[in-house]
Amino acid sequence: MVDVEQASDASLVVAVGRWHQQALAEIYRRHGGAVHALARRILRSDTPAEEITQEVFLDLWNRPDKFDAQRGTLRSFLLARTHGKSVDFVRSEMARRKR
Repeated sequence: MVDVEQASDASLVVAVGRWHQQALAEIYRRHGGAVHALARRILRSDTPAEEITQEVFLDLWNRPDKFDAQRGTLRSFLLARTHGKSVDFVRSEMARRKR
């Protein structure tokens, strides 16, 4: 196991792929605030923002292979996922309200 506090984001994602919970906890410590803040800004409500934050990190836990360090930073990957999920949530709520 890598020293999670000293490890790069990319090596933490590799560790997540090997089911190391401490690696995911460190990724959350580093990036959870930014993910939640973006979701909160888009959704304007804390409860759905918490749900989106949980989904983003659960997706990383289940599919760490989706992250490609060659394409960008882990933070940008997580924020892009957060943005997409948040926008989908807003669209879904708008459609539900129209019905």
